[in-house]
Amino acid sequence: MHISTPAGGDTSPPPEPADAALALTWADPAQARALAQQALAAAEQQADPSGRILPTLALALIDLRSADLAPAHRRLQQAEVWLRAHPNARCSALARHGHALMLRHQGDQAQAVAILTELHGHAKARPVLDAFHTLMALGTAQGMSDQWEQSLASYFEGLELARRSGLPSLEVNALNNLGSLQQDLYNLDDAVPLLRRSLAGALAIGSRRQTIFAAGNLALCLCEMGQAQEALVLARTHLIGLIREDDPPSLQRDEEIAHALLENGLCDEARLVLGRAPAEDVQTNSISAYRAWLQARLLLADGREADALAHCLASQALAQEDSTTPVDRVRLAEITAEAARRRAEWRTAFEHQHQAYVQKDQLLGRAAKARYLSLQIDHDLRSAREELDAARRLAAQLEALALEDPLTGLANRRHLFQAGREVLGQACPGAGVVCVALIDLDHFKLVNDRHGHETGDRVLTTFADLLRTCFRSDDICARYGGEEFALVLPATTPAIAAERLAHLQSQLRGVRFVGAQGAEFNCSFSAGIAWSLAEPVPLERLLQQADDALYRAKAGGRSRVELAEVLPLPA
Repeated sequence: MHISTPAGGDTSPPPEPADAALALTWADPAQARALAQQALAAAEQQADPSGRILPTLALALIDLRSADLAPAHRRLQQAEVWLRAHPNARCSALARHGHALMLRHQGDQAQAVAILTELHGHAKARPVLDAFHTLMALGTAQGMSDQWEQSLASYFEGLELARRSGLPSLEVNALNNLGSLQQDLYNLDDAVPLLRRSLAGALAIGSRRQTIFAAGNLALCLCEMGQAQEALVLARTHLIGLIREDDPPSLQRDEEIAHALLENGLCDEARLVLGRAPAEDVQTNSISAYRAWLQARLLLADGREADALAHCLASQALAQEDSTTPVDRVRLAEITAEAARRRAEWRTAFEHQHQAYVQKDQLLGRAAKARYLSLQIDHDLRSAREELDAARRLAAQLEALALEDPLTGLANRRHLFQAGREVLGQACPGAGVVCVALIDLDHFKLVNDRHGHETGDRVLTTFADLLRTCFRSDDICARYGGEEFALVLPATTPAIAAERLAHLQSQLRGVRFVGAQGAEFNCSFSAGIAWSLAEPVPLERLLQQADDALYRAKAGGRSRVELAEVLPLPA
């Protein structure tokens, strides 16, 4: 199994170098290291001890990624010293994350799982990138502890988190890790589509490292499924064509390349690939049992049955002691049985073939259970996502209802005071006058009494539509109560406000309403205008001034607009 560790920030890297380094720690370690060192140098230049913690932790995580345990350990210790003097919740969690990775490299999977599980319990309080890293590390540690059901759940949850993050690199990584685990569980039906999506995503964002991870895992799956030609195309294009000699061991995908070559009968090329010095797995610190199986196949192809059998027996002994996956154990048992048959060592052949049958039967059972669990987990996450989306939609609807008048669809009194205060609070000298108007439909009680409340409602909704038509989108039009309406008009002089209300009056008078008994009638309104000049005036005071002006409009015969007398009209 080759796990690509989390990477983020491909589309919109965080502005701070230390955060950008954390986002790129696994996608591009060289760039991440340069950014972290830049952030560390800046903090040291500014004599900022607390500013050194995050870049130091980023450097420690980069070291852990390449299994450089000694410098990682020193940096983690230094960060912990600084954290005692300058406590920081985020950095403390990252330091514990680094400590868990150190334990995982040292073989203490149980303690690593315990720490990562504790950190995951606080995921909601952590940055998305940090929480994602912890989930991926937890899934890996669980998988290495044979807690594959928990590992599946962690990777699925990580994929969900990656989707919510909006960072394509995180989703590419989660897809690869989940596909790789399904591959180890021999659930190839689920592994292949996951890895295809991971590869497509890696190519789309131009990540060479993630392309190599996804292509290597996908090539292996295709070989297992008998799709040798496609596996070879992948190997030549995205592995041989991209891997560099100075790449770290995690990117030297000799086994997948050799496998694709062998499945296509290209033994000489496969022999050259496997002739290179083997790389230790940075997760298990061991030589891959997968490689041992491929070497045994080549020995058999060369007619060296005795060497192949000896090699297989030695490799099987080692496989019982390390974290070799069940798939690799089955392969080794099968190739051992084949080598023994060719040597006519029938008892050895029978024992290892029986062992292969038993292990493969268990593996197929595990694969079937993995597929069932994957469907169940995916269904549960989809249901949770749908419930969350529904809850958000409901919250938005309730918020809208709380701020909207149900009959007219205009802002209600609550929204008027919230938004109106914001408009007045943002007003400053030179930004223009803010006007407030109160409108009252004339003789509206008579409309209800003579023509019915249904007709009265139709008058209110028609007037609301006219308000939306006659005023700007940034003007606040609200139903103040009953037949009263309030307006907050930013950057509007009283003269312009009066002109707009006159236009509104003309539009309303042009509407012919029909009552319940068929009688036709017209409507008009009275209005008062107040305004705020250089000094901000509370909305409540402006509404009172507008109400006083409205009273004078009614007293003066209605169907008119009056300006407040409290403030002089600006020249």
